[in-house]
Amino acid sequence: MNAPNVTVDQHLALTPAYQRWCSNVSPEACNIASYTTYLARVDHMLCYLAILYPTFVLRDEMALRADQIPNDWETFVQQAQEARWSPRNIEYVVNHLHVTDLFLNDPDLATIPLEVCNFLADVIADSWRKRLHDIFTSATF
Repeated sequence: MNAPNVTVDQHLALTPAYQRWCSNVSPEACNIASYTTYLARVDHMLCYLAILYPTFVLRDEMALRADQIPNDWETFVQQAQEARWSPRNIEYVVNHLHVTDLFLNDPDLATIPLEVCNFLADVIADSWRKRLHDIFTSATF
């Protein structure tokens, strides 16, 4: 990760929703644990796990997020090969994730500092590398 000395708490403090919440609670309650308890829902956690800890499968010798494989896989691969995409290019296209697209319904998205989105991208990438290593132990990611 780019800035390992910067904590989740520090990035959370940059978000408008957390700032608003902290302005309405006692100072001792303004912390990540209290905010998490206030917001946490099981359905949300399961959705976040699908992002942070996805299921990867091996398909045609490529490590792919299982829920992102196109339904018309054979056609997709044929078109990619015709375009001279390498297997790595195909993995990239299937597995890529636009972090800000996850938050299109966040009314504060336009005011979230880019460094927060970059931090989230770094955490997701780190999590995926660890997940891939756990599943495909002999490969390097």
